[in-house]
Amino acid sequence: MRDLVLKLAAWFTTVAALLLATAPASAAPGQADMYAVPDRTYHYLHVGDVLTAQLTVRNRGPHSADIVVSRPRAEGFAFLGWTGCPHVVENTCHRSLAVGSAIRVGVRLRLRSENPSSPHLGFAVEDAADPNTGDDGVTLAVCVYESRHCSRSLPGAQPFATAAPSPAPTRLVTAAAAAPSTVVPRLADASSPFRGAWLATLAPALILLTAAFVSTRFRRSR
Repeated sequence: MRDLVLKLAAWFTTVAALLLATAPASAAPGQADMYAVPDRTYHYLHVGDVLTAQLTVRNRGPHSADIVVSRPRAEGFAFLGWTGCPHVVENTCHRSLAVGSAIRVGVRLRLRSENPSSPHLGFAVEDAADPNTGDDGVTLAVCVYESRHCSRSLPGAQPFATAAPSPAPTRLVTAAAAAPSTVVPRLADASSPFRGAWLATLAPALILLTAAFVSTRFRRSR
């Protein structure tokens, strides 16, 4: 009996080892290095304007994958819809990217506040592992004309740069502006196109009359 139990145990061990050796290994998920680039650095808006923000998502590979762009939630904005996204599921944008390809996707938001927060456009990679998730989205910088305030500051840019003040007017210019001169209407009148045409028509007639008068005087003197 003991020998039979040992033989059965050895047989089960051999069968289990064979099953483990022939079982297919679970496929590890491929990698797809995705990154996003915004269309512009700053967006300048008036309250009530519609912000159309786009980003370009590229796939460095080495595998193709699907991405899901989440609906941005930012205080001071009203979400209007997506751009460049034919497949929307529960307010999220779904797109597929082959290796080396790029897509443009964006949102339309209406500004409701003079001091909004910064909308964030981010995405998640499906069916693949992204080795670098730090560039899977962009945070927009929105500057509002009414408050002259930007939702965030980015290096190298100067939003709402103050223009240089205009030079102070001189005393002569100030006096000329304060005291109207009667010469101005005359100059303006002389520069009128009708007056110029009248003078151009009258000048030949005056020349002819002068020539006739001189000729008559010359004949009488002889």
